[in-house]
Amino acid sequence: MTKDKRNAIFAWIFFGVIASANIGAILYFALENPTGTPTTLFELTFPLVPVLFALVGALITSHQPRNVIGLIMMLPGTSMAFVVDAYIAPYLNRLVPPPVDPSPLFLLVLWFSNWNWLLLVLPVMFIMLLFPTGKPLTPRWRWVVSFGVGILAIFVFLITFAEVIGPGADATVFQVDNPIGFLRAEWVNKIVGPFFFLFPAWIFLCVMSLFVRFRRARGVEREQIKWLFFAAAVFVLFYLPSFLGSSYSESDNLWNLLLPIGMSTFPIAIGIAILRYHLYDIDIIIRKTLQYALLTGLLVLVYFGSVILLQSLTETFFGEQSPLVIVLSTLAIAALFNPLRTRIQEFIDRRFYRKKYDAEQALAQFAATARDEVDMDKLTAALLGIVNETMQSENTSLWLRK
Repeated sequence: MTKDKRNAIFAWIFFGVIASANIGAILYFALENPTGTPTTLFELTFPLVPVLFALVGALITSHQPRNVIGLIMMLPGTSMAFVVDAYIAPYLNRLVPPPVDPSPLFLLVLWFSNWNWLLLVLPVMFIMLLFPTGKPLTPRWRWVVSFGVGILAIFVFLITFAEVIGPGADATVFQVDNPIGFLRAEWVNKIVGPFFFLFPAWIFLCVMSLFVRFRRARGVEREQIKWLFFAAAVFVLFYLPSFLGSSYSESDNLWNLLLPIGMSTFPIAIGIAILRYHLYDIDIIIRKTLQYALLTGLLVLVYFGSVILLQSLTETFFGEQSPLVIVLSTLAIAALFNPLRTRIQEFIDRRFYRKKYDAEQALAQFAATARDEVDMDKLTAALLGIVNETMQSENTSLWLRK
């Protein structure tokens, strides 16, 4: 059995363990929640995100074993941070005072709850740094990878050997003595202090490396990075309503459901990009997304604007609101849909896809010329001109069979 085959088998076994652990935890806490609070949709769906990451990671490892992106995508599933933060951390916070003689399992949960979030943040940053080839942009960027690994190692070392340890969500709730700890709290604070300045700088470098790679990329690699950018844009579109809705709405259950949906776009986009499944459809997807996002926004604006305006007018002149306003606003939306969609599509093509737009205009012009022109020499010259304009070729010739 080859090494690549062993890696693929290991990846699928690892995925099975991750999926079983996360889904099992969801079912257990849905039926018997130890926190004493009702289980929300967010808590039930968010742990499925690392399962999706692990699934795509196993697929990538199976088809491209040399690409480390597949293995990196399995790390979020190992952290189980969603389950720890949603269930175990609140449970630990209720243990006041803490056990006098904590068990090794209790200490292990405390220890893991302090650094498991790094197994979520670091893989995302490593993906940006290594995507899509699984290698740094240039050898000069290798130190950025080493720095990220060093952050994880130092942080785990400090937590492992600190004199006292508490819940990761809020270490001020309680603290217990660490039987293997020897690092005093003031020493840990002095070492961790610079971490809060260096860590954001490292994240910035990881993000910038992806933009630099995109500027230098050509062909397939450029299309692959577009998929990741598209996933990031979709995530922002889902995250903003989730954040605003949970902040200003009395019931944030459905609003928070948008966050795991938005995060799910990352593993899906990464899988499509690296496995190259419908890779070149990204331009069509981006165009359609821009088109219908603008169209939906404008139609919603027109609808509510017309309803507010017409309702105020009917109240002013007739003293009451009329259901006819809703009917007229709906008819206006139906009448505006196709013309507005055409105008938006032309604007997007002209602004963001200029070459495609110019090519379509040139072909339309040639079609009009071919319909009216009967002189073969003029028609041939027009055809060659269109080919030169659309293809930008150095030399063009036409062979006609007689």
